[in-house]
Amino acid sequence: MASLFSIFLLSLLATLGADGVIGSRQCQRIPSMTAESACTAVTGTPHMRELCIRTLLPSGAGTSSGTAAAPVPVTRHAAAAVQAALGSYAATVAAATSLLDGGAVAADDEKAAVGDCMVGYGRARIAMARVAGDLEPADGGCGDTEAGLRAGYTAGLRGMDGCRRSLIDFPASPLVDRNLADRNMTLLVALLCSLVPAPLA
Repeated sequence: MASLFSIFLLSLLATLGADGVIGSRQCQRIPSMTAESACTAVTGTPHMRELCIRTLLPSGAGTSSGTAAAPVPVTRHAAAAVQAALGSYAATVAAATSLLDGGAVAADDEKAAVGDCMVGYGRARIAMARVAGDLEPADGGCGDTEAGLRAGYTAGLRGMDGCRRSLIDFPASPLVDRNLADRNMTLLVALLCSLVPAPLA
């Protein structure tokens, strides 16, 4: 008798859990959009929209012929921006390393500034890797994705701003323009992540 009751109870609990009655969060459906629609929705300036389109449609698909790519979950657009940001960070770090190793930065104070800038990049890279991980289950799952994404891209922006402050006394450094471009890419990640809905309470 007790065994039958236990089986019934376990079955009931499983049903309630599947329906979302038990558990702290329920899944929110991830919307799908074309790249152009996503870029239009989140960008407020022509420059950022162009950056967005170029990032999500690197071959220019949908921009010249008027034929947009098929809608995909917005998490994929955000993930593409994250990968572009990580690639851009890596290129800037390589450029900084080349400047230091090639003797292009002679003054000790500027060397220290470049070093501090690279600390910011290290923090941003870790943050963006966390954002990439948070986006992964969101395509088909649940989780506290919105809060995790916000914390990640905010940390990424802080890393970029840390680099900018480090270089403020060296406006002629080629890293200044690179950092500005990288911050814009990080901002694009934040804007696209804003399309990911919060889990249902």
